[in-house]
Amino acid sequence: MALLDKNGKEFPPSEPAASIPKPPQKHQGGNFFEILAEWVVTTISIPFVFFSSILEQFLTPGSSGTKIIGGIGFFFGTFLSTDSIWQTLFQGPPMFPWWETEWIGWIGWIQLPFNLLFWISFAMSALVQIMEARTLRGKQPGQAKTEFEESQQYSLPSKPTGKIDLSQALWGDYKRAGMKERRTGSGIALFFWVFDFVTTFAGRNPFRYTEPSQIIGCFAYNILSMMAGETGFAIWKYTKK
Repeated sequence: MALLDKNGKEFPPSEPAASIPKPPQKHQGGNFFEILAEWVVTTISIPFVFFSSILEQFLTPGSSGTKIIGGIGFFFGTFLSTDSIWQTLFQGPPMFPWWETEWIGWIGWIQLPFNLLFWISFAMSALVQIMEARTLRGKQPGQAKTEFEESQQYSLPSKPTGKIDLSQALWGDYKRAGMKERRTGSGIALFFWVFDFVTTFAGRNPFRYTEPSQIIGCFAYNILSMMAGETGFAIWKYTKK
């Protein structure tokens, strides 16, 4: 029996419910091969991921790898600079054969770690390189800004007149506060630079040669040996951040 609405008309016949399409089921074998392929790709990529992680450790500042590189650079740079102090102050034979008529030899290298004077030379060279690095590189902007802002809080009053000598002397101390340390630091830095220059060129005098190429080569090697430890220390300090 047909249903009628209030106007006496038949309701339109209801449409059958649309059939909901079922998602296609994956074949069990296809899932297995996809998982197997993923395992194969992951296994192949393990060495590349491993070496990439190692390389990243040596390129990222502050990581363990860069600290190792910085430490090695500082050690070998200082070791290269030790030769000049070793020759000049302790009359030791040259440690390297470059620009030398004779050197310590491989047997001497084996005996070198057991020589106390060598380690004294190495310690002196490290101290020289550290002092040179600090004077050559200067202060970081943040440190300089902090010290500048701190000094701005001190205002210098007018020089006292009609006061005792002690008052005027203390006014002068207040006016010159901190300057003595700066001048002393500059003098110490100059001493270390002169000391490094004298020991380096006294150990290897480039003017003992007659050919211009040998003079220039020996001179360049002396400058390189002076800067090697300082550069290594700067790299090591940078990689510690």
